Amino acid sequence: MLRNEEGYTDPVADKVFSRVLKKPPLNEQDAKSLSRIKHLMSIVRFAASEFGFDIEERVILRDKQTGKIWR
Repeated sequence: MLRNEEGYTDPVADKVFSRVLKKPPLNEQDAKSLSRIKHLMSIVRFAASEFGFDIEERVILRDKQTGKIWR
């Protein structure tokens, strides 16, 4: 069990960290898709900024190759 800076047990932080650590690692195809998405989003943010806009909400993308939806 994790403890906070005063030494008391911290069940909320413990639960969060255990969920994060249990997440399965990305496979090679998902890692490549994520890399493409990061590059695309930097271009989209730049283009929006150049035209005087900001992206305010979540952008949802569907990979045409895999059909996977990225949120």
